[in-house]
Amino acid sequence: MDVEPAPAAPASSTQAPPAALDSPSRRWWRRWGWLLRWAGTGLGVAYLFAVVKLDSLSGALARTSVTTVALALAVISSSLVVGAVRWRALMTAYGAVAPPPLWTAVRLYFVAAFYNTYLPGAVAGDVVRGVVVRDSFRGGGTTEAIAVVFVERVLGLLGVFTLAAVGLLLVGPRLAATSSLWWLSAAGAAGAVVAVLMLPLGRRLAPFLPRRLAAIAGRLPVVSHRRYFTAAALLSLVTQLMTTVTGWLLLREVHPAATFADALFVVPLSAATGFLPISVAGLGPREAVFINLCGQLLGMSASDALAASLLIWATNLMTALAGGIIQLVRPLSQPAAPAQP
Repeated sequence: MDVEPAPAAPASSTQAPPAALDSPSRRWWRRWGWLLRWAGTGLGVAYLFAVVKLDSLSGALARTSVTTVALALAVISSSLVVGAVRWRALMTAYGAVAPPPLWTAVRLYFVAAFYNTYLPGAVAGDVVRGVVVRDSFRGGGTTEAIAVVFVERVLGLLGVFTLAAVGLLLVGPRLAATSSLWWLSAAGAAGAVVAVLMLPLGRRLAPFLPRRLAAIAGRLPVVSHRRYFTAAALLSLVTQLMTTVTGWLLLREVHPAATFADALFVVPLSAATGFLPISVAGLGPREAVFINLCGQLLGMSASDALAASLLIWATNLMTALAGGIIQLVRPLSQPAAPAQP
């Protein structure tokens, strides 16, 4: 990948001081955060080995038809295309003067999915596509381009918890632990809504926030076109809904009695685990949550539930692999800067 370094952004009154951006807690996380993530993944995988019978798991996987997997791949790939449309809408909302063409945005989105899936941290691809499109903003705004990607992640989290709350409304009476799950979904949705509402007002609210939050809020770009921001928020629901459809297609292959309402509850909540910095790409804890939810809601065995979760993960891996192939065929690049005398 050949991405030229971005020019240094001019200093401004909203720029956070180095001490605020490089606090002891940040330095500690950079040094030891990987240990926490791998520990979380290890504990999750150990739990899976403890509750799952490998023979039953292989039998559940063998019952899955190739046609269903192909259909699931088509749906999840289409969700990335919708995600690229959402990304362009957000760039326009935040004042981009020349967003990339749709085909370019789709290509970048698939390549970013490859990096997010196959590299630790799950954010490398987002940073890459933010840097590559920095010329879409006046003056090569790398800060604005990466901030838009951050906003997009927050909108995705809003979509996850919104669908989970709808699913909980539909299946709640059938759950034994409804109260705790209600609070989890409500807290996640409320937090995501507050974050989304604060994003367009970030700079205005910065003087009233604690120093660390003020440093982040002060660097957020200003929304120029609110209707595009609203459209991006709605498209986040569409992308998460398509992800849920993928999960439902594969879940009912293993457990035919599963309804779309069941998937609307199980798939978003288990996917939300991937947003937590307690594992590598959500692997381990995500499957553990999926098994517990399917057991409570559908009475599925741990082996069948793990099979469905692994099938969903496999479709994501295969879709992201397409981005790796695109990167090999046509690497990301930026035009070289003119030579200075």
